[in-house]
Amino acid sequence: MHAEMETPTVFICRDHAVDPLLDEIAENLRGSNVEVIRGPHSIPGSVLEYEPAAFTALFGRAHVAMFSSRSRCSRAVLEASGQLRGIVNPTIGTETIDIAAANELGILIGHGAVRENYESMAEAAVMLVLALMYQLHAVEDILKGVKVKPPPGAEGAMARMIKGSTVGIIGFGKIGQAVAKRLNAFGARVLANSRSLTAGTQGEGATAVSLETLLRQSDVVIVAVAINSTSRKLIDKTAISLMKAGAYLVNIARGDAIDENALIDALQSGRIAGAALDTFEVEPLPQSSPLRKMGNVILTPHMIGHSKEVYEALVPAAMENIWRLLAGELPLYLRNPEGVEAFRQRVSRLKTTAETR
Repeated sequence: MHAEMETPTVFICRDHAVDPLLDEIAENLRGSNVEVIRGPHSIPGSVLEYEPAAFTALFGRAHVAMFSSRSRCSRAVLEASGQLRGIVNPTIGTETIDIAAANELGILIGHGAVRENYESMAEAAVMLVLALMYQLHAVEDILKGVKVKPPPGAEGAMARMIKGSTVGIIGFGKIGQAVAKRLNAFGARVLANSRSLTAGTQGEGATAVSLETLLRQSDVVIVAVAINSTSRKLIDKTAISLMKAGAYLVNIARGDAIDENALIDALQSGRIAGAALDTFEVEPLPQSSPLRKMGNVILTPHMIGHSKEVYEALVPAAMENIWRLLAGELPLYLRNPEGVEAFRQRVSRLKTTAETR
């Protein structure tokens, strides 16, 4: 499998949030006679930026490199990685990788887009929608004596059904499609907005509409976009102003997708009824954040969909992605199919260079 390289070498970052996962992958590789280079430790609340002085030692001999959502893979890092065939992220997010540079250089990206990942996130998203619409926290407060139980009747009822409601999903990849499938079973009207969809089309249990239409018509807005230059701060003050009064916002994407200050203002003013957030601009969420003191917000520490089944699937997927890239093959879960032709040319050059040494 690795005849063109004397000793396969893999760089693996460190990430305080998923270090046990990364350690297991490293140990598996070492047990298969692969040289493993580990990166510096990450710091909670920031994305690790690699020092140029360390590029050669960390990446110079790596045939495959593993980064995470808290570890930056910049163009400079890629350009310093002369032997690199591909990148593997152990989880699904790839927002810290310069994908345009990877495509240009012929470096493929494998990631953890396992079925368990998007199905768990879809289940979690529906749970958050239910918790918001059925006022779970407020009902708990009634039991605790913090709030007064309203009199029976439609006027005082706190809960709203998903059935008959309109739910908009921004970003319609595998997670968004899995969410739509589950919401259809509840009898919701599902709208979707994505660069891959044409407004007015039907598919995967949702009607494609413009972002403005989705925001204006939805009782619940679910953010499920991948983060790139067009989706950062997508839900800003203007976008929030288009939402229906009394609507809810659910973010299962990344904190960068939302202007957090604009959201805080809308929640404090009552412009929208509430939000469920699994991700934040800074993670972990600072203790000083006003979000922590709001009764109309559900906050989870970027783990709401991290089920046991997901973790059981991620290591085998990462290993398979690595083995395939070392062999010059496409990873099992490919993030950038547009880079395949350049990848084949790069691998051919690397093999030719190795054979003439």
